[in-house]
Amino acid sequence: MAGGVPGRSTAAHRKNRAELKALTAEHNLPCALCGQPIDTTLHHNDPNAFAYDHVKSIQTHPELADDPTNGQPSHKRCNENKGAGDARPGLGDPSEVW
Repeated sequence: MAGGVPGRSTAAHRKNRAELKALTAEHNLPCALCGQPIDTTLHHNDPNAFAYDHVKSIQTHPELADDPTNGQPSHKRCNENKGAGDARPGLGDPSEVW
């Protein structure tokens, strides 16, 4: 267990991450946080690399840490900016089309 947070280093999490990364590569899934394409071939330290994001924070929902339905593709930088919280709501639809 990494940093005392369940689900971070388990075999189930590694399996879920690998499956989601393969699915992202196969179907060109965008980042769930910013909507931009993800290059799954980038080194994991690259800010634009694939990262496994937990939809519901595993700090507030530890029971969902290894649930594959709680995972979504993201960029490393987007996931880091989101932090341990749940996703922030978007700005919504503009009031007028410009």
